[in-house]
Amino acid sequence: MSYMRNTAISANNKYRECSIMGKSVSVDLVRGGRPRRKKENATRPVQKNLNVRKAQQWFRLSAIANFSEGDYTAEFTFAPEFKPESVEECEKEIANLIKRINRARKNKNLPKMKYMGVIEGKTTDKLHFHVIMDNLLNRDEIDDLWSKGRGKNKKSIGWTKIDKIKSQHGVDGVIVKANYMTKEFKLENQKGKRKWFASRNLKKPVIERSQNWKYTESKITKLLENEELAEQLERDNPDWELIEFPRKNPDTQKDELVKLDIRENEYLGLMIYYRMRRRE
Repeated sequence: MSYMRNTAISANNKYRECSIMGKSVSVDLVRGGRPRRKKENATRPVQKNLNVRKAQQWFRLSAIANFSEGDYTAEFTFAPEFKPESVEECEKEIANLIKRINRARKNKNLPKMKYMGVIEGKTTDKLHFHVIMDNLLNRDEIDDLWSKGRGKNKKSIGWTKIDKIKSQHGVDGVIVKANYMTKEFKLENQKGKRKWFASRNLKKPVIERSQNWKYTESKITKLLENEELAEQLERDNPDWELIEFPRKNPDTQKDELVKLDIRENEYLGLMIYYRMRRRE
């Protein structure tokens, strides 16, 4: 009897992303696909060689684990006179901004900022960056720090758009923003290219213990044939419910919302992805 591995990676005690797939297939963020004895923090991945799907998942789960509605989402752009000529120059400006923010926070006896961000426009000449950050400094203070010089010589580097994160059409605002910020990862998936930047003081996603004997291939096939898999997953996880998430339809290539992402691979077999949130 061929069993299928059921694996879950949790951002917190209210949200998890799960997969069911053949035992020979490596599980996202689990070394070699081996089951773990207990819940463990996922190791921070090496971004350079991380594939698109794993990179997007890691970014999304980390964002959910560390930020919530009321925290900030910010976009920083450059005025023509301060426009960076390369990604490296843009990264230096980001590092300097973070230093200024942390200096201001230290003066207020606040801890270092928690943040995650991405640089956009790498494939064009319109470099700018997006950041999810905590809300311990107010928005006007952050906007004022996007500048160079002091006193009369102080000049704004460009423009900021800083908003509080809030839900959109019933979807957690952190998930919406994380999905938006990872949209260019596929374009940037070149060996040696870093996809995002983040502070070191973030909580890590948690890999839950794999359930290797809960489902067999024949049981999953029967549930799918009878269109009962969604109901079965919720029965097996009574405190949790399936939630919709976006995917690109493999046949039409159109975006759609699903509760189960079911894929058939010629070499890897059946693969099922789903997401759950704890019932309130």
